[in-house]
Amino acid sequence: MEQQVTTESRQRVAKTLGEYGCYFLSVVKLAEEITGRRIDAIAEFVKMRERKYLDDEATMLNPDGILSDLTGKRFSLHKESADYQTARNEHEILLFANGKYQHFVLGNGRGEVIYDPLGKSNTVANGTLIGKRIFTPVA
Repeated sequence: MEQQVTTESRQRVAKTLGEYGCYFLSVVKLAEEITGRRIDAIAEFVKMRERKYLDDEATMLNPDGILSDLTGKRFSLHKESADYQTARNEHEILLFANGKYQHFVLGNGRGEVIYDPLGKSNTVANGTLIGKRIFTPVA
C-alpha cells in the first residue's frame, strides 16, 4: 500500500528535493514535456522511493524506470560525455559542475538548458557541462 503524503511529510520531501533532487526534478519535467500533463513531484517522489527507484536523499537508483513509470512508455538510459550529439529520438539531462558542486538540468537535445530546477543555478551559470544522461524510447 502506498504511503499517503501528509502535510508534514510533504514539507520534508520538498526540503529533500530542494537540496538533492535536481536529477529527479529534471526527469519529472521531462515526463511532463513528453506527456503534456502536470505531475506532482512530491507525491511521485514518495511513490518512487517506495519502489526503490531512488533513496531517501533523492539519489537516483533507476532513472529510466522513473521516466517510464511517469510517462507510461519504456525508456533506456546511458551516460555520455558533454560533447555527445543527442539523436532526434533521444532526451537529455545535462550535468554541470562548478568546483565541488554538481547540478542536473533538462536539456533541449543540443546541450542547452531548457529547465533548471533551481531557476538559475550558480553551477550552471558559472560551471561547465561535464556529461549527459540520455533517455531513449524502447520499442
